[in-house]
Amino acid sequence: MLRFVLMVAACAAAISSAGAIIGGSAGEHGAQQHTVFLTSRGQDCSGTLIARDLVITAAHCVVSGGNFSMSTSAGSIAVTQVVVHPAFRRDTYETHKPSPDVAILKLASPAPRPLRPARLATDKAFPPRGISFLIAGFGEAVEGDRRVGTFRTVQLANAGTTGGIMLRLTPTGGARTAGSCTGDSGGSAYRSESNVLVLYGVIAWAGGRPPASNCGVVTGIVLIANQIEWIRATAKRLGSQLD
Repeated sequence: MLRFVLMVAACAAAISSAGAIIGGSAGEHGAQQHTVFLTSRGQDCSGTLIARDLVITAAHCVVSGGNFSMSTSAGSIAVTQVVVHPAFRRDTYETHKPSPDVAILKLASPAPRPLRPARLATDKAFPPRGISFLIAGFGEAVEGDRRVGTFRTVQLANAGTTGGIMLRLTPTGGARTAGSCTGDSGGSAYRSESNVLVLYGVIAWAGGRPPASNCGVVTGIVLIANQIEWIRATAKRLGSQLD
């Protein structure tokens, strides 16, 4: 697992590539129509359906190669092509230099219903501090237990930007520990607009309280709107239609 050591406002945190939802809730949620579980022999990650045959996820999940598939209630769908953002740096988490940790995966066949593509955020203005996001993923509920594959969500608040392309999200409502962890990398960060979930970010990294934890204090997301031109161009090149 990659390491990303950052100075985080208001807390000193050990940062690592993100996994499961710590302090989240399992069960039915509208986000389950969009957020998906990606599996491979190397590592399991989360992602978001952005076209019937496209998933966006974290670049660090796929950059080393491997055979990936998307798990659905009707079975698995193979990933046939992987496109990593050209500006992503493999050493992002070692050099502390944020880069767009996103990749787009082409599926061998369209995702079955009730899965459907998420609407993508296009406003490049930074969301104000304190604004709430819903994050969703299939990672660990308890750090270190290695059990992944259960869908969970949690509400987090924007604590500020990192490198101009990411946001730091932190627990809300007095919660001490909440956020992404192992298995949530590539998962979703949504906001509700007119009762529609809009994908604002891809989960990229997580921070905890050293030396005991690497998760639950801060969740880092790559903002989708900043990469929207690349997303559209990649979808077109892969022959897919964004909603």
